[in-house]
Amino acid sequence: MPDSALRSPVPHRAWWRWIQWLALDAVAVAVAWVYVFGRMTGARVFPVEVVCLGMAVWLVYMGDRLMDARTGNGAAERHQFAGGNVQWLLPLMIGMAAGALWWALHTIGWITLRAALWVGWAVGMYFGIVVASRWRPVSQVLLLGVSGLVVIGLLQGESATSPGVQLWRAVVVGIMATVLYVGLRYQYDPPPWVLTKKWLGGYLFAVGVAVVPFSHLENWPELLHGTPVMLFGSICTLNSLGIRLWESEDPADPEMVMLRRLYPWLLTAVAGGALAQAWEADQWTRPVLLGVAGCAAGFGLLHGLRSWPVAGRALAADGMMVAAALLVRWIGMRGLP
Repeated sequence: MPDSALRSPVPHRAWWRWIQWLALDAVAVAVAWVYVFGRMTGARVFPVEVVCLGMAVWLVYMGDRLMDARTGNGAAERHQFAGGNVQWLLPLMIGMAAGALWWALHTIGWITLRAALWVGWAVGMYFGIVVASRWRPVSQVLLLGVSGLVVIGLLQGESATSPGVQLWRAVVVGIMATVLYVGLRYQYDPPPWVLTKKWLGGYLFAVGVAVVPFSHLENWPELLHGTPVMLFGSICTLNSLGIRLWESEDPADPEMVMLRRLYPWLLTAVAGGALAQAWEADQWTRPVLLGVAGCAAGFGLLHGLRSWPVAGRALAADGMMVAAALLVRWIGMRGLP
């Protein structure tokens, strides 16, 4: 992509658009929910860990947008902003990454730091998958392999929980398999990567947020495939997927048309699963699951508000996630010891 295109000016917009352009909404979601998981697990979350988490989330999001802008795969205004301001964004990112790493090495405990580095490695692998998915000779085979891993992860239920309340996992897998089969059967070009990449990204976001409190307890199984983290990752996925659907109204894109029809069913499956799991959950976990269900209901409402501008719906979706975390933290868990 020519540099002249990257330096194209971003048109003037309302002040609140800077929240999205600078990925501050994603940072706010991460910071709000890390305290929720800290309260749920009973682990203390230190301010330095929250600051490093916020910087890491910002670096990942801005790095993703810069990569999309450089390769011409991002047409949204947030990608245009990143590509048009690379001259100051890139040095800022390098400086922040160096500062965050130095600070983390000198202030964060080794167990938490090691777990965070593993998450960072997984995020690097995710970026590698995103790049490789655009290479036609391997795209379909890679899609099948990555989708298989996502399916295996979703089906890792908890033995202590009734099978019936975990039915949401099978429903989500069925929808994902349907998208995959139809897309490959009818030779979508490019292959139907959107749902798989969104789900993998949402899961990594959830693990990255929850790694701090769970690492304090060294409770790795619950971090990697426990119900609260999996459902939070699912709602993060549906947040990102909803924004993608609202931005892409092209009726000639068969994958987007199919996902737009299936999106309400995904929301229903996740909301129903969160409510069902909340029925059997303990008093610490139940507010978290109810917060996830509330977010899914809110996304469904936003999905139907087609008269709203896309940017407004996107910011409202992130605002719902922050509001849900605050409600869970300060009201849902207020009476707990």
